[in-house]
Amino acid sequence: MIITFLDTVLFATYFLLLFLSVFWLLVLYSPNEEKVNKKIKREPFFTTIVPAYNEEKSIEKTLQSLVDLDYPSEKMEIIVVNDGSTDRTKEIVAGFMETNPARNIVLINQENRGKGNAMNNGLRKAKGEFFACLDADSFVNPDALGIMLPMFEDQDVAAVCPLLKVKKPSSILGKVQWCEYIINMYYRYLNAKLHCIHVTPGPFSVYRTKIINDLGGYDETTITEDLEIAIRLQKHHYKILQTFDTIVETEAPKSWKTLFKQRVRWYKGAVDNTVRYRNLAFNKKYGDFGMVRMPTVVASGVISIILVVAMLQSLIRKGYQLFLTLKDVNFDIITLLKNYTFQFNILKLPFFKITIAITLMAISLFVMVYSFKLVKEKITNYGRTWLSLMTYLLVYGLFLTTVWIYIAYMLVAKKRNFWN
Repeated sequence: MIITFLDTVLFATYFLLLFLSVFWLLVLYSPNEEKVNKKIKREPFFTTIVPAYNEEKSIEKTLQSLVDLDYPSEKMEIIVVNDGSTDRTKEIVAGFMETNPARNIVLINQENRGKGNAMNNGLRKAKGEFFACLDADSFVNPDALGIMLPMFEDQDVAAVCPLLKVKKPSSILGKVQWCEYIINMYYRYLNAKLHCIHVTPGPFSVYRTKIINDLGGYDETTITEDLEIAIRLQKHHYKILQTFDTIVETEAPKSWKTLFKQRVRWYKGAVDNTVRYRNLAFNKKYGDFGMVRMPTVVASGVISIILVVAMLQSLIRKGYQLFLTLKDVNFDIITLLKNYTFQFNILKLPFFKITIAITLMAISLFVMVYSFKLVKEKITNYGRTWLSLMTYLLVYGLFLTTVWIYIAYMLVAKKRNFWN
């Protein structure tokens, strides 16, 4: 038996994925921390910062969801930071303020300087003991603060994240992202059990204001400020909690091109911050976050690229062998095909590779079923989604692989990061 480079990579990847799968299954079925359904005991002043760049289509609904929060209006403020929008975002916000004069809404207009700068400008004006970032394409449930604020009873808790879902997907692409978000919540559930959350998403992650100010606010140089601030919190040994009891919905990209650009930004930002905070990886000082989470933040991308390189190497080798075969018969393809005889020997089947494929498919199916159960969603919530599920399982992975390949190209070519 000849072991090829592709076989070696495949076997190594399989054992790594199998190890991680067993590890996360042990985490999944480990005892949960005792859950206490706490009611809000006090109502601290609360700030929501809404950074906005060209969000005319959704920002009014975003603001309405904040106005509809089940929380005393006199103890809330909304700060909208218009980050140099070139559409009607400014006018729509101003109009919303006029129709809601009793609400404490502030509009800050600035030149386009990026989300990190917008958040810091809002944070400088914030009066709340706690604050949230709410992307201008996201919508929060009315019960959010009543559920999230009691989780800050422990003074070491710096941030709390809600259950995040895609809002009413209608297209195949929208439903693919709906599936992806739900499955990602499964992994956030596992990471939360180990206190290993490494990103506090823009759709209504709530923070303790003093802690963020003490750490210097948001980094204005990174393209993933929500990931950077979460890793920085972990570096300083603060806690980030995850709740599944309240929902924030977000609009998903409508086209593959927009989605590609979004994922390039997300994953390139993950690479940048993994390098930046590399001292946390395999560092026992940071517990499970250092030993488990940091080494695997970009693991899927690295594995994808290695597999692609190995497959290309195998294809080139087989292509060269085919070329030599054709050369031996003077490229007489017709004669070669006439003399070809099909032979099948069950004993020569690649049973190990078949086992790998079946095992990974079984794990993927388990994760998908458990994820939907965890977030209390039905696969049929938005009609017959079999085509979307098949697209997610068979096509979406290839799409994300192209994203990682492009990021590798960016690193080699030293291309600048971009936001939009």
